[in-house]
Amino acid sequence: MNVFKHRQFNKGVALITALMVMSLATITAVQMTADQQVYMRRTENIRYHEQVFMYLLSAEDFTKIVLSEDDPKQDSFRDDWYSEEPIVFPIEGGVLTGKVSDLQGKFNINNLSKTQRNEWDEDRLRQALSNYNMPADFASIIIDWMDENQDSQPGGAEDVDYLNGDRAYRTAGTKMGSISELKLLKGMNQENYENLLEVLTVIPNEDNATININSASAPVLRMIIPELSESEADDLAKDLVENPLNEPDDLISHALVKGKKVDINGLSTETNYFLLESFASVQHAKSRMDSIIYRQSKDDIKVVMRSQGGL
Repeated sequence: MNVFKHRQFNKGVALITALMVMSLATITAVQMTADQQVYMRRTENIRYHEQVFMYLLSAEDFTKIVLSEDDPKQDSFRDDWYSEEPIVFPIEGGVLTGKVSDLQGKFNINNLSKTQRNEWDEDRLRQALSNYNMPADFASIIIDWMDENQDSQPGGAEDVDYLNGDRAYRTAGTKMGSISELKLLKGMNQENYENLLEVLTVIPNEDNATININSASAPVLRMIIPELSESEADDLAKDLVENPLNEPDDLISHALVKGKKVDINGLSTETNYFLLESFASVQHAKSRMDSIIYRQSKDDIKVVMRSQGGL
C-alpha cells in the first residue's frame, strides 16, 4: 500500500513538473514572439523613417532641377518654382509635399551684423519699426544682439542687460541663425514678433542680401517706400505679381511710385536664396524639413542648410 502511494506521489510530482516546464516553455515562446514582433516593428519604423528622409532629400533635388531651368536674372511669382500652396506628390504608401518661397522677399536681419553697415539697411529696419508703431530702440537692440562688442548703442542692450533678467543669457555676438532669435531680444513681445515676421527674415551666414522687389509683400514695400499708403502698397504688390520688374530702376518710374522718394540700393529683381518647406509620410512615419537652397548660377545650386525642426 505504501509502495502504491509512493508511486502515485511520484507520478503527481512528475505531472506537476511537466506542467511547470510546459508553462515556462509557453511563457518563453510567447515572450520571444512578442520580442520578435517589437524588433520587427522597430526595424519597420526605422525603414519607414529612412524612406521619409530620402523622399525629403528627393524634394531638394527636384527643387534644384526646377531652379536650374529658371532664368536667374529675374525671379517672380510667375516662375515655375513658385506655388501659393504646397505641391502634392503621391508616393507609394504615403505622400510628399513641397513649397518653395523666396527668402529675399523680406529684409535680411543679418545685413546689420556687419561692422560697416549700409545706411539703407538701417533706414529700412527703422521704417519697419515705425510702420508697426514699435519703439525705434529695437533697431539698436537688434544690432547689439549681433555685434561682437559690449558697447551698447543708444537704446540698445548688451550682455549686462540680459544677465540681470529672470533667465540669464548673453547676446549672440554673431549673425542670427534663426528668425526665432528675435524672441530673445529685450522688450520683445509676441505681437511685435509676429508683426516683424511679415517683413524680416534670417539668411544664415549672409550679410549682404538684397530684397527682391518682385516678391516683396505690401508691408515690405512700405518699408522700402515710406511714402506709400497701405492701399497703394497693396496695389503695387498685386501689380508686381502680374507685371514683375526687370531692373530695380524700373520701380522709380512705376505709376504707383512715381514722384515718391525711393532708394534702390540693396534692391534687386533676382533671388539667390530660396526656402523649401517639405513634408513626407510613409505608413505611420512622418517628417517635415526646411531647406535653404542657394543658387549662385544655373550650374551652381546647393543646399546650404536644412533642419527637421524648423528654421
